[in-house]
Amino acid sequence: MNVSAKINYSYEQIHMLVKQIVEEITNKDIKIDLVIAIATGGWIPARILRTFLPHRGRFPKPLYSIGIINYDSDDNLLDDPTIVQNLPVNIGFNNKNVLLVDEVADSGGTFVKAKEYIEALSPKNLYTAVIHLKDKSKFKPDFIGENAGNNWIIYPWDVKNYDQEE
Repeated sequence: MNVSAKINYSYEQIHMLVKQIVEEITNKDIKIDLVIAIATGGWIPARILRTFLPHRGRFPKPLYSIGIINYDSDDNLLDDPTIVQNLPVNIGFNNKNVLLVDEVADSGGTFVKAKEYIEALSPKNLYTAVIHLKDKSKFKPDFIGENAGNNWIIYPWDVKNYDQEE
């Protein structure tokens, strides 16, 4: 892997990038009906995103997750992304604008797999959002917080020990 640098992000930086994504969605007048996080990296950005998305009525947008693994426990890329957690069968995607969220589009394989899965459920529209897009990604999401080039991104939720450098 050709990594330019390792970059640590704070929750505050992630928060601001997610807010920027929501502003772009809102400025394009896109109405999102439900949010789906790609587990596990997409959970936190999807939750923050849902906070900022405009909603009508008493309740915020529904938030679900789909579990897909693309790397093994040693951070080695798998040959094919694997769905390890399906969406609930009773969501009902007809006439719904869905936003699929992950933290990074690295190879892009996870997004491709998730998009195929959700499109088979026939939503009205499927939009995709990511905090960071890597140069090598074969998938280009609709909404991007920032381009990460070839940098290795260290998210605050992935840090195992704050006393030591990752």
